[in-house]
Amino acid sequence: MKIFKNKFFIITLSIAVFLVILTSTLALMGQTDPIKNVFNTATMGFRYVGIKISEAAEGFSKYFQSIDELEQRNKELESEIERLERDLVDAQAAKDENARLREYIDVKKAYPDFKFADALIVGTQSENHTTFFTLDRGSSDGIKVGMPVIVTSGVVGSVCEVGYNWCRVRALTESLSSAGAYVSRSGETGIVSGDISFKDTGKCMLEYLSENADVEIGDLVYTSGQGSVYPRGLYIGKISSVEIDGYLRTKVAVVDCAVDFESLKYVMIITDFEAQSVSD
Repeated sequence: MKIFKNKFFIITLSIAVFLVILTSTLALMGQTDPIKNVFNTATMGFRYVGIKISEAAEGFSKYFQSIDELEQRNKELESEIERLERDLVDAQAAKDENARLREYIDVKKAYPDFKFADALIVGTQSENHTTFFTLDRGSSDGIKVGMPVIVTSGVVGSVCEVGYNWCRVRALTESLSSAGAYVSRSGETGIVSGDISFKDTGKCMLEYLSENADVEIGDLVYTSGQGSVYPRGLYIGKISSVEIDGYLRTKVAVVDCAVDFESLKYVMIITDFEAQSVSD
């Protein structure tokens, strides 16, 4: 026991001497608070880790805040896109309505004595090598078979079938269509009809001309009023070629129709007119 006490005393004394020497040495090195310095040194690593953890937590907070801001901005942009799309649809509808009104006004100015029903082409169908346009007007609007259909540029065709709220139109370029016609320059008369050989070309034939008929390339062709389907004076198109049928001893002219059948959208149905012939 005595020996243990001696050892304990020696150890305690050694530690005390070590602390005194360490303190004196640090004081001589300019470290006035050695214990604090030792503590700071020992805990520096823990404080560094703590700072990094705090910075990471702050970074995560900013990251999630940024995601929330992006999501909110994305919602705002989606709403803006939807609004712009609605505006675009409304603008297109207004543009279409203006085009329809212009077509109506222009045709009314050109033919003030006719009565019209404006119509929208809602479909195009082909049956037995014949193409038909379906319009959104029918018997409920007073539409009847045989009524002429036109646009500002010229003759489209005539109504061939009627339902309650729809009708079908056969274009003048189709093989079963025909119209009395005359050449404005010379007054020569004939029949304009569709021909399957000119299918989808926008052309038709001016036939039943005499061998000596005065027709030339570039002549303008109009409806003559013969046949009671079309009123006189509707523009059909321009002659692009002339040939002589030696067997029948007649002339045949190819007419480029003025109407662009591929781009038709709105048309005018002539519901009433006073029939006139080419001699009027």
